[in-house]
Amino acid sequence: MTDKFHEHMTLSETAKTGPQARKVIEKFFGKDCFTCPGFAAEPLFLGARMHAVNLDQLLAELNEPE
Repeated sequence: MTDKFHEHMTLSETAKTGPQARKVIEKFFGKDCFTCPGFAAEPLFLGARMHAVNLDQLLAELNEPE
C-alpha cells in the first residue's frame, strides 16, 4: 500500500486533505505555519529540516489511519 502523504508534498497540499492533516501540521509546526509565506510552496521534507522536525515521525503520523 502506498502512503497518502510523502515528503515532496507541500504543507499546503497536505493541509488541504482535511482536518486530521491540519492537526498534525499544527502539532509539529505550530499554528503560525498556516500563515507563513512558505506554506504554499514548502515541501514537507524542507519544512521538517528547517524546523528540526523528525520527517519520518511526521509522515508516520500523517499516514496513520483515521
